[in-house]
Amino acid sequence: MNENEKLAQDVKAWRAKEGFTAAAAAKVLGIPKRTFEGIEQGRGFPYPVLLRVAIESETRSLGANLKGS
Repeated sequence: MNENEKLAQDVKAWRAKEGFTAAAAAKVLGIPKRTFEGIEQGRGFPYPVLLRVAIESETRSLGANLKGS
């Protein structure tokens, strides 16, 4: 499995876990929906490390918000 395929798999798993639509996930990450869809299709992203950090950050933030409610 190459890096683009691994990133696609990780992004799909994150989106499923959080229950986001592609549009909502793209909005949370601050990227265009078409870019997000391309990532999920394995076309890659020029900054995969930053994308992984953003996903991790959003997951922590969402978890903290839910615990604080």
